[in-house]
Amino acid sequence: MARVTVRVPRVLAQLTGGVSSLDAAGTNLGEALRDVAARHPALSLHLFDDTGAVRHNVLCFLNDEGARGRAALDRALNDDDTITIVNSLAGGL
Repeated sequence: MARVTVRVPRVLAQLTGGVSSLDAAGTNLGEALRDVAARHPALSLHLFDDTGAVRHNVLCFLNDEGARGRAALDRALNDDDTITIVNSLAGGL
């Protein structure tokens, strides 16, 4: 089980008591996100859809490499990795 840091955007930090850098544990990216969501249930609603999949508008970076889609949740973690959550924006004029 790796110990990692999960960074959340400022807009979601209001759901974590104002903290934007959280400790998490997991063997893969999905487990680490679920670990954080278990401790901050309001955050879970923004990360996961009804099926438990990461929402399509949520982008994650594992260290500096993009990790998106269901397969990304299986990416193995190492101690001291950093997961950065980014909410993508959609829409237009």
